[in-house]
Amino acid sequence: MQNFWHLEKENFFAGLENEKRQFLTLSRRQELEKNKTVFIEGDAGISCFYIESGLIRIFSEVPSGKESTLFLRQSGEIFGLAEVMNRTPRVVSAQALCRSIIHTIEQPDFERLLEGNFSLVRRVISILGRRLRYMGKRLSSQNGDVAHRLAFLLITLAYENLKKTSNWEVPCLLPHTISQNQLADMISSTQPTISLALHEFRTSGLIAVSGRRIMLLKPMALILKFIED
Repeated sequence: MQNFWHLEKENFFAGLENEKRQFLTLSRRQELEKNKTVFIEGDAGISCFYIESGLIRIFSEVPSGKESTLFLRQSGEIFGLAEVMNRTPRVVSAQALCRSIIHTIEQPDFERLLEGNFSLVRRVISILGRRLRYMGKRLSSQNGDVAHRLAFLLITLAYENLKKTSNWEVPCLLPHTISQNQLADMISSTQPTISLALHEFRTSGLIAVSGRRIMLLKPMALILKFIED
């Protein structure tokens, strides 16, 4: 499991209930419909966001014009931190992959929240460092073939349901519907290539696909064959 440290959910306010209450008091609650854009690359980095529920995709556009997904943020996590801390424009874009609820706090209010609060400052530094480490691992993994990258992505999407060792040997349904085009964007591939890789996974008995729902039939086998080789 140590190879998957970067998939652990980042509960930003874990153990910081007082700080969470202050954050929510200072923030603005927003309900987002599926595919709603939160911000785009180049926007002013004047706020950061806490996710109450849902799933947010953080992505960028690569030179070929395709979108490359960098992170998937879920409930309990925070995003938009780096630009707020550095007072720089957005270098990525953010979009809701399903109906989501977020809380938006403006930069001045967030900075006041950090003042004199060592525990919260340490949490911010820890989160940013973890994400930087993840980006280094992600860049190195891009050298793998599509099957390797797709398997890794499927494990990432299912990880919250796979944290107990006993769950690695039983079928696991991905918690969100997802299209082949979205899968392709997330690993810088194409829809036809993803379709072929999914077909290979199905014929190998590793997954089952029904429309946009994907079930991992043998999570451990998927890991042993494509992740840890």
